[in-house]
Amino acid sequence: MSEKWKPTENQNIGPISRVSDFFIDELNELQEELDCPDEFIYDFIEAIRNRWSPDSCHAQARKFKRENPDF
Repeated sequence: MSEKWKPTENQNIGPISRVSDFFIDELNELQEELDCPDEFIYDFIEAIRNRWSPDSCHAQARKFKRENPDF
C-alpha cells in the first residue's frame, strides 16, 4: 500500500486555499440563488465528492489517463 499523499505547506496556502475559497463562494451564491437549505448543499457536495472515490468510474478513467498518456 502506498503512503497517503499530503500537500506541502505552499500548496495548502496557495492553490488549495484558493480553490477552497472559490468553492465556498460559489456554494454561498448557489444557496442564495436557489434559497435552498444547507442540507441540499451538503448532498450536492456529496454527489460531487463521489466522483473522486477511488472506486468510481471517473477516478478509474483519470488513473488510466495518467498511466497511459499516449493512449
